[in-house]
Amino acid sequence: MNKEEDECSVIEPKADETSITKLNNCVHEKHSSKVRRRNVIEKISSSLIKENDFNYNNKSIEFSLDTEKAWINGIPELPEILNIDSPEKFTERERMKIKVIQGTIIKSNLTFGKLKLLSTSSEGLVIDDIRRILWPQLLRLPDKEMPIVDELETVHKCIPCEVYQQVLKDVARSGGHLFPDATEEEISRFQDQMTQLICWVLYRNPSLHYYQGYNDVAATILLIMGLQRALHVLEKISLTYLERFMEKTMEKVNQELFFIFALLEREHPKLLEHLENVELFPHFALAEYTTWYAHKYAENRKLLHRLFDYFLGSPPFMPLYLSTIIVIHRADEIFNTIPDMGHTHKVLCSLPDNLPIENLLVNANNLYHRYPPGTINKDVRDYDLKRRRKEQEWKAKVEASRKERENNLKIVQSRRRLPYRMRSYKTITVVTIIALGLYAFLKTSSGLN
Repeated sequence: MNKEEDECSVIEPKADETSITKLNNCVHEKHSSKVRRRNVIEKISSSLIKENDFNYNNKSIEFSLDTEKAWINGIPELPEILNIDSPEKFTERERMKIKVIQGTIIKSNLTFGKLKLLSTSSEGLVIDDIRRILWPQLLRLPDKEMPIVDELETVHKCIPCEVYQQVLKDVARSGGHLFPDATEEEISRFQDQMTQLICWVLYRNPSLHYYQGYNDVAATILLIMGLQRALHVLEKISLTYLERFMEKTMEKVNQELFFIFALLEREHPKLLEHLENVELFPHFALAEYTTWYAHKYAENRKLLHRLFDYFLGSPPFMPLYLSTIIVIHRADEIFNTIPDMGHTHKVLCSLPDNLPIENLLVNANNLYHRYPPGTINKDVRDYDLKRRRKEQEWKAKVEASRKERENNLKIVQSRRRLPYRMRSYKTITVVTIIALGLYAFLKTSSGLN
């Protein structure tokens, strides 16, 4: 099965042919030093992208009903979960889900599709101890085959300095993923490990380009998996789910965001009309899409980790379907906002913590089945085409305004003005003539009398 036939098919882990001890001899030229900023739309060329440049094949991203066996190297062992019946520790639904997971994974003939269902269904995988075991299985990374990586302290020397400096800046801003009472030592260790984690994935995969927001994904993986497991888990997620975000430009991602508009057209056309009237593009969802909400919900670990469960068991475009459902859920709030781009964008860029997330995930799942990507990709391209034309109009207006200001400035500068000294002499001459005339008039008048 090739990539065109099934984007959701997992990518087999890359063999460790080269020892990490050779990191200091890396060649920088293999990497691009370009660092892309989140929420900044890339400039586009004057020629519009052809229709078939982005083709979302329906087969490639439909939910996997894979019947292959879930377990590659035997049934994994879950750790003992203490106080599972304690109402202070778990809700009734969480206790039920844990018991379902425990009873399901012991089946030797469990299919990969049913394993994904455990991850996407209500409450997800519930706790990080279970995630630590089952996330690698969802990514087809058997725990027994994860090699230990040494000498990570020098891996940053193998990526371009500009990228490394940007990673350091973003890692320093990732403190929201830690608990408020974290000590300075814990913060320092977390930042060092996160830097090593990101640099290692970039070193191993020169075709992947760092983007701002990748640090939030890395932080979430690191906190759950620990450094050694996180290396392989983050690499696999990057290659399987985030690869489009890590291309040289975000142009493809900018187009994919219009899935939101294409879906709103079908589900809530009045809300879509409102967003178009305030000239708002769906780029308010860029951070949600490219970080799996890790940037927005860094401080809400329980919610964020639940979302990662859902996305790991879902097709790559599922975050866009969830964003659409959330926008629809907040329709009244949007309609009650001052109808201009700035205010509406501000509302949509801030997400409340009290969303009925389980209901929204069910709705996103249903929305995906009603309108798979392959059925709406033409509308997505059409909306993106409108965006490009609008941007060109804005660019033309800005250019016309600039030229008008320059012309006005030239007109002002072209006016002939007398030098300062000439103006002074002219004033003296006029005053002298007036004074002489007045003197002559007074003298003549006195002579008459």
